[in-house]
Amino acid sequence: MVKVEDPAVGDESRTWPPHRDGEAAGYLVNNRNKRGIAVDLKAPDGVVIVRQLARRADVLIENFRTGTMEEFGLGYERLAADNPGLVYVSVSAFGRTGPRAQGAGYEALMQAFSGIMSITGEPDGAPVRCGVSFLDLTTGILCALGTVSALHHRARTGLGQRVDGSLLETAVGLLNFQAAGYLLAGVVPKPLGSAHPALSPYRNFRCRDGQWVFIAGANDRLWRRLTGALDLAWMADDPRFSINVERVKNRKELETLVGDAIARSDREPLLKKLEEAGVPATPVNTVDQVLDDPQTLSRSVIRQMEHPKLGEIPVIGMPVGFSRMEPGIRRHAPARGEHTDEVLTELGYSRDTIADLRARKVIA
Repeated sequence: MVKVEDPAVGDESRTWPPHRDGEAAGYLVNNRNKRGIAVDLKAPDGVVIVRQLARRADVLIENFRTGTMEEFGLGYERLAADNPGLVYVSVSAFGRTGPRAQGAGYEALMQAFSGIMSITGEPDGAPVRCGVSFLDLTTGILCALGTVSALHHRARTGLGQRVDGSLLETAVGLLNFQAAGYLLAGVVPKPLGSAHPALSPYRNFRCRDGQWVFIAGANDRLWRRLTGALDLAWMADDPRFSINVERVKNRKELETLVGDAIARSDREPLLKKLEEAGVPATPVNTVDQVLDDPQTLSRSVIRQMEHPKLGEIPVIGMPVGFSRMEPGIRRHAPARGEHTDEVLTELGYSRDTIADLRARKVIA
């Protein structure tokens, strides 16, 4: 895989904190296993370089604002004319069609536009951005699925195609049952904090020692176990709480009673009691706690990567395991233009031509 960056500034994620010895964590984790070249796409000679790369490529991925690649002379139709088997993946905020197609968008903007921010946060509180950039990441995952599907189609037909991914459509897809509830029943979802709109009790509760637990009383069977564990057995058969649809209707009173019972116990003894009762519950961990947890460490989600400046460093690995493959880390995230000479040599450029392009700042 070859990553193409601007010669002057490069990938903006290089500037995002936190850094270690000048290297950005976000850039390092998202750019391993790539070679990096720096090419000015506004220069005709730079466009020629990318066209040559595209002629021999299986897949091209771009995330410019819709229309920008066409302005460079690197649109799908132009490149597919040279390479009919090319799978051309475009990632944008709103997709390639519609009245907002050329609009710019970032993760938080699209969380707001999509309605997701309106259902995130505490009741009657301000809309809240999710702490994880899940739209960016999930759009990438969906585009990877689209790419594999397009390659499978090419294997049968010999033809590539464009894959059109957008943060908006990812967001609408992730709204899932909240969106379906509006489309089918006209119900506009509202923020419920850590609670679930269709289940109760299914949320965080605070313990006597100030620590938090998440309890998933996700069905009537688990609800009965929970009431027994909390010495609230009378609630199991109360008509206000006996079945889930009534518990959701009477959510406020139920969660107050359950919360008061939980507040009388410290977290660890409570979790042990709930485990013995067969009630799904977990501590609300901080990021450092989950990364240091024995279960996380027993899996392959944290890998080691050799970096020429930082030495051996831990990074988040492929979050899927395979029985016949090992998705390892073969390369460190490249420095800006680290492989420019190597890649251009493979394309047939001479040493003198590469030096001339660099002198004219077409490459770095």
